[in-house]
Amino acid sequence: MKLSVPFATALTACALMIGCAQQGPEPDQDPSTSDSAPDEANTSEGRPSDAKAPAEVAHTRPFSRDTLYALLAAEIAGSRQQFDIALSNYIQQAHETRDPQVAARATHIARFLSAENAVLDAALLWVEVAPEDTEAQLNAALALVRTGRLQEAFELSRRLQEKGEHTLFQNIAASAADSTDTQREQLIDGYRALLERYPEHKELLVGTGLLMQQQGDLEPALTYAERALTHHPDDAAATILKATLLNQMDRSDEALQAIVSALEENPESIRLRLQYARLLTQHDLALAQEQFEVLVQQEPNDPDLRLSLGIVALERGDSDTARENFEALLDRGEHMSTANYYLGQLAETQGRDEEALLYYLQVEPGSDFLQATLNILDIFLERGEIEAANDHMNRLRTRFPDRAADLYLLQARTLMQHGHDQAAEHTLGIALESHPTHSDLRYTRGMLYAEQGRVEAMERDLRELLKYDPQNANALNALGYTLADQTNRYEEALDLIEQALAIEPEEPAILDSMGWVLYKMGRLEEALPYLEEAMAAYPDQEIAAHLGEVLWKLGERERARDVWQQGLDNDPQSELIPATKERLQVTE
Repeated sequence: MKLSVPFATALTACALMIGCAQQGPEPDQDPSTSDSAPDEANTSEGRPSDAKAPAEVAHTRPFSRDTLYALLAAEIAGSRQQFDIALSNYIQQAHETRDPQVAARATHIARFLSAENAVLDAALLWVEVAPEDTEAQLNAALALVRTGRLQEAFELSRRLQEKGEHTLFQNIAASAADSTDTQREQLIDGYRALLERYPEHKELLVGTGLLMQQQGDLEPALTYAERALTHHPDDAAATILKATLLNQMDRSDEALQAIVSALEENPESIRLRLQYARLLTQHDLALAQEQFEVLVQQEPNDPDLRLSLGIVALERGDSDTARENFEALLDRGEHMSTANYYLGQLAETQGRDEEALLYYLQVEPGSDFLQATLNILDIFLERGEIEAANDHMNRLRTRFPDRAADLYLLQARTLMQHGHDQAAEHTLGIALESHPTHSDLRYTRGMLYAEQGRVEAMERDLRELLKYDPQNANALNALGYTLADQTNRYEEALDLIEQALAIEPEEPAILDSMGWVLYKMGRLEEALPYLEEAMAAYPDQEIAAHLGEVLWKLGERERARDVWQQGLDNDPQSELIPATKERLQVTE
């Protein structure tokens, strides 16, 4: 039987453990202690090495027969690819024996399987039973970083720093983007305190800069990046931080120059060139493509670089380069859904609809799936093939039943956009039979009814929605606005819109509705500030039409004309603003 890696070598280690444990400790040894041989940390990337078996070290601490067989069973299970059994046994025995080597082995297996919760459990146990073990501390710190427990990870890194070992300060800071401002401030305080003792420490300087960048304190962050470069002028992380900050501060020329200068000193640096290429995508796509081409030459087997090159080339209109790289990804079996999506997009823009459909149909659930599905629907509906569109969506719902509601919603909205209101209503009706409390489905049908002027049907759907989703601000606002705009039930409309505004006080659409219902009630002076706030936040044609009408009625004729013109500038195809002016008998 062929044993798997890393379990093949581990089976031998387990046999040694069993043999030595059965012999018992030597007379001059303390049976309560056992040596450990930690794996060497990968200090170049700031993370422990890949999961592997601990070194074969004979135990001097006797294990029970049950423990020995549990560990042997774990190794055999691993050799047979039954990794869940192997991990479960090792985690259980690590807690029962509290043996450092068993805890280490459990940590390595869990990391090999990317079982993050198990990694954290085993690593914390490991550092608990071997508190001075450097590798235990490093593994525990990394596990804490990956699970968002950054303050604890910082404390372990601080202990590593005090021993002169490798730290994870930069990793911790980079992982703090999703933390709260208060949590980041606590970390910043800790970093600054350590910098008083280690003022030239690269990871502390870069980490502090990253944390301040996340806080929005760009100038102080830049100071820390420059301090890091003063002491470590060739450090790529500090250079990248400096360039990113300069770009955020609208000093793009300086940002690009910082990267260019660093690349001149270290032209083989993948990290620096990648950052240079990314910055160029915001300023010069042609140069960005050149840099990605260099990166692909340097790392021809890196699928992420090839994907980036394909996307930049597609954006530039270089279809040959884009197709070449996306097809290369398909040949290698990498980023297949994304490559199929972009190849479909490329074929569609070139009028090859059948080819585009073949590519889109191969996009699996993920970031591009819904857009690919939408593109398939667009192709079918633009060709008038409604039945083909329906058949495709039915197949998808059979294949992905857990996404049926979202697929119904996408289908209905696309049908509405293509003017197939009757088919959209039919689709929504079927969808609501199986998903009667799905808010988006019911809201969409309500809006379809509103567009058709079917106020009673719209009200019926939205009031049903509000029974099971009473805090739905969109439904409250839509119902309130429709009652204000198409009936004289103004008090009822005002109550609904006030509820919506209490939930979403800064939403421009709700502010517009509030202004409009107050205008309908004759309270023009009260309506004006709501409409002005809505217009400042989102100057679309409908808000412009409403604000202009209120200003006109208040006698502010020039301001009204200016607002209407602003709305037309933003939406030259507006029909609402000319209709409003005609109704008010406005002459130019």
